[in-house]
Amino acid sequence: MNPADTAEIGTTGLRVTRLGVGGVGLAGGPSRASSPSTPEEEAVAVVHRSLDMGVRYFDTAPGYGRGVSERRLGSVLSGRPSSEFVVSTKVGRVLNPAPPERAGSIPGPGPQDVEPVFDFSYDGVMRSFEESLQRTGLDRVDILLIHDPDDHYDQAFEGDFDCFLLAGRYTLIDHSALSEFLPLCLEKKISAS
Repeated sequence: MNPADTAEIGTTGLRVTRLGVGGVGLAGGPSRASSPSTPEEEAVAVVHRSLDMGVRYFDTAPGYGRGVSERRLGSVLSGRPSSEFVVSTKVGRVLNPAPPERAGSIPGPGPQDVEPVFDFSYDGVMRSFEESLQRTGLDRVDILLIHDPDDHYDQAFEGDFDCFLLAGRYTLIDHSALSEFLPLCLEKKISAS
């Protein structure tokens, strides 16, 4: 597969490369003590190398290293014309100050004085979006995804969607999305990756 091959997102006209870079590794992994932090120079090199190979789609989230992934991705992309790449980030979690008793002991990479908190409210979504723009240094993102809505279905699922990021539900081992979710996406012309 050519990394520069593209596919349309739903019926939006937005095209993304079929291969993309998941930003969780740019920070070092999810918020678990066992996930070591990725050195910044290594993360930045991954973004540069991906661009050199023709990859133009990058996914990140505030929760990836509590903002570290977005900052590192933005350090490379913010100096390029926005027509050269597609970025998705996520809403549904905001980074709040950590309570004093937890500050300094939060597992995983990233700042030890903030923690991600679920917030699917309009204000929470807008705050998450604006803070993502600040962390990346970009003037826009192309795709906003709802992060981990599984346990917050009534709050998170309102409206029509152009795409879904299907994390771990359709792999070589897990085919659980094949029977209902993916056929529904095909029927409604919703992209799923």
